[in-house]
Amino acid sequence: MQKGKFYEDKAADYLKLKGYVILKRNFHSPYGEIDIIAKDKNYTCFIEVKARSSNYLVSGKEAIDFRKIEKIRKTALFYASDNLDRFFRFDVLEIIQNKDFREYHLLKGAFDVSEKF
Repeated sequence: MQKGKFYEDKAADYLKLKGYVILKRNFHSPYGEIDIIAKDKNYTCFIEVKARSSNYLVSGKEAIDFRKIEKIRKTALFYASDNLDRFFRFDVLEIIQNKDFREYHLLKGAFDVSEKF
């Protein structure tokens, strides 16, 4: 199993435990890909999953640069054109893999693109 798929599976399991309803995984558009699209109460959430080892110097959120945010934003707009929900949010789920355990850090509203959305 690929490392990315393994952590996306773990992320989906974690989000379900937190009450999210998974709508799509690995959603592709002509502009890019979103790891997970899920419902959290009234919000449709576009979730980027970032896995790191405990000694990694850059956090998951810091690893998402402007170009990645633009790809996510355009892909979210593409998704929204067929799914007319009112409230959208961009989350990052960082998974930190330690030797003996795994930590999850869910950053709700990790970045804001509302001025362009």
